[in-house]
Amino acid sequence: MSLILTILLFSAYSCVTLADESFPKIISQATGLKGSPKPQGVILKTEAELSKYLELPVAEANTKIKQLFKINAVNFESQMILVIQGGECRSGGFKVAFEKFDIKDASLLVIWKLESPPADAFVTQALTYPSLLLLVDKYQGEIVFKQISGQKK
Repeated sequence: MSLILTILLFSAYSCVTLADESFPKIISQATGLKGSPKPQGVILKTEAELSKYLELPVAEANTKIKQLFKINAVNFESQMILVIQGGECRSGGFKVAFEKFDIKDASLLVIWKLESPPADAFVTQALTYPSLLLLVDKYQGEIVFKQISGQKK
């Protein structure tokens, strides 16, 4: 009897531990509007942060982001926007690709990579700044952006 009780308690504790490490759900994603010369991640948790990031008044920033994500509204009480910026690239055709979420040392890792255009692709011969926006469920802990398999820009 005590063995069964121990197994049940262990199972219940394991489920609670796993539930605490759940990943945010991706609600929508879109190619970014605004890149950066350096690869980096930006976390937008409020309308004010979105407005500042887009350099637009709050109402215009909300309209722009709704159109970009093709949604009715962003609920900043339960959602946030993650912006992954790939940095300056030597031509067009580069793309930021989200890979996965992971948890390490109580931090949410946003793992991404920069994909280069195919060798035979016709691309814009100008500097570009690819980025990706993810609308996700809000995460309360620390968020760290991690680039994998870096590409030549």
